[in-house]
Amino acid sequence: MAENRTWTVSSPPPPPPSSSSDSSSEWQILRFIPFQSSADEGFWRRLSSLKLDTLGLDQSPIPITGFYAPCSHPQVPNPLKLMAESLPDDPLQLVIGNRNKCPVPGTLYNTNTLESFHALDKDALLKMEAKKIFDDIISGKADEDCAVLSRFLLISFADLKKWTFRHWFAFPALSLEPPATLVNIQPASKAFSSEEAKSLSRACNEWRNSNMTAGVPFFFIVIASNAQVTIRPLKDWEAFHGDGEKLLFGFYDPCNLPSNPGWPLRNFLAFICLRWKIENIQFLCYRERRGLADLELSLVGEAVVLLPQDWRSPCCVLKL
Repeated sequence: MAENRTWTVSSPPPPPPSSSSDSSSEWQILRFIPFQSSADEGFWRRLSSLKLDTLGLDQSPIPITGFYAPCSHPQVPNPLKLMAESLPDDPLQLVIGNRNKCPVPGTLYNTNTLESFHALDKDALLKMEAKKIFDDIISGKADEDCAVLSRFLLISFADLKKWTFRHWFAFPALSLEPPATLVNIQPASKAFSSEEAKSLSRACNEWRNSNMTAGVPFFFIVIASNAQVTIRPLKDWEAFHGDGEKLLFGFYDPCNLPSNPGWPLRNFLAFICLRWKIENIQFLCYRERRGLADLELSLVGEAVVLLPQDWRSPCCVLKL
């Protein structure tokens, strides 16, 4: 039996689903729908074996991997999942190129007692994980390994005698002040010409079907004047010269709501603003249906994110 709680950091309460708006005379705070999470029985069995055979009483943090995929149903979001593969015997055994298992790094603190579980300084641990995200942005590591932008934290207590597991997920987020504002958001099908939409769908499907990019959840999209679409990894940004071309920043969106982006966009916006000093950002919330790009379900929006005055100091973005 597993008891689950999920925390998010610096998150305003999500609004109820509302109708999509193409434009608004008054900008509003951009609200992100928190990541959902789940851990299957295979994960707990693997953790139990690891504790009995290797960890013993050691409570040191353990690197783990969660998996998620873009939303694939208008009524159901895709959670971050933990399974047996999240704790591989050999890190090199991690699933690579599986379109339904986009890997996300995390940190696990497994305690020996329920008292230790409750006594952990959760705020301090969250700040530590958020600082890792900030450091990865500033250092350029996130350019090469963009999955670190969705880093997560898991705290657990495994009572092996009763086969009971208590756990909390946490998804740290960088807090930019003032908050990101939403200029507009609409179904992606309404944001492009018919030729652009066809080219975008084709490019997204190629990206998702390639073993090299299927598990890469953040990217940028270039739409040329002839409506041809190219999708590039973040590491190609320095070589990009986009005069006269449309530019969007895309991400795998686990959220299913018709007017709100999912949680991964939050740190992605912080990355774009902090790393590349871009403040007016057009984004694509990529979602799919039956394994193919779905521009009716996907969203295109525009956000304004102002660069903090002390942006090089983690203190300005690590507020809880």
